[in-house]
Amino acid sequence: MGKSPARVPAFLPVRGAPLSGKRVSPLARPWYETIFDERYPELFGPLERDPEEEVAKILGLLSLPPGATIVDLGCGRGRHAIPLSRRGYRVTGVDLSEKMLGLARARAQREGASVEWVREDMRKFIRPGAFDACLSLFTSFGYFNDEENERVIGNVSMNLKEGGALLLDLRNVQKGLAGEEDMETEVRVPSGRLLLRVRFDRDSRRARAEHELTRRDGIRISSAFDVRIYSEEELTGMLRRAGMRVAAVHGSLDGAPFTPGAERMVVIAKRE
Repeated sequence: MGKSPARVPAFLPVRGAPLSGKRVSPLARPWYETIFDERYPELFGPLERDPEEEVAKILGLLSLPPGATIVDLGCGRGRHAIPLSRRGYRVTGVDLSEKMLGLARARAQREGASVEWVREDMRKFIRPGAFDACLSLFTSFGYFNDEENERVIGNVSMNLKEGGALLLDLRNVQKGLAGEEDMETEVRVPSGRLLLRVRFDRDSRRARAEHELTRRDGIRISSAFDVRIYSEEELTGMLRRAGMRVAAVHGSLDGAPFTPGAERMVVIAKRE
């Protein structure tokens, strides 16, 4: 596996202003339309885990038939979609960022992987009954307001076959409520020094974060973002309203028990 990445709070976004407090024009585009660009691999890549190992763990949690249809919602550079395709699954990768999809297509072509890449907003992506499973990894759920986030869950339910599974890989809100998510730390990465700041707003239950990389040549790049972090109870209600039921909740992709101190909350839900 190589070196484990530094333990840091998940990637959570900022709609509007970075944490510096600078004013931003009300016409500024939302963070999720701008953050996934050429900066992303440098700002987030060093903190990502081995996708091959993660795919093996995901498949261990889901009972999928050979050749099952899978949609990776918020697929990014195809880190999980491509390994899944190589294992014989029929994979669709959905992302809003053309930049990320371009990187995914190029890698898939190099590796001879067959993946359908779709540029679409997850609030609008609908293919009724098309998939055996939907994956939402690396805190790719919670970008929007509550109404829009619930719409995403409704779309997922609609897109799954009867008995199909959703796997949500999220931050653990209990750590945020306990103050354990608030932090500022610096991580040494191959390209320089990566400063990470995270604050959890207990009223809105949104985690707000900023990543700033100082490259070895002195150039600085940064990104800021915020994500709504849901509790197990909130997600259970949201999934139930969408015609799904929670089948299991784990504390990691390893299948560890979910506890108040768990690093992650991995929810597996089934469409009824």
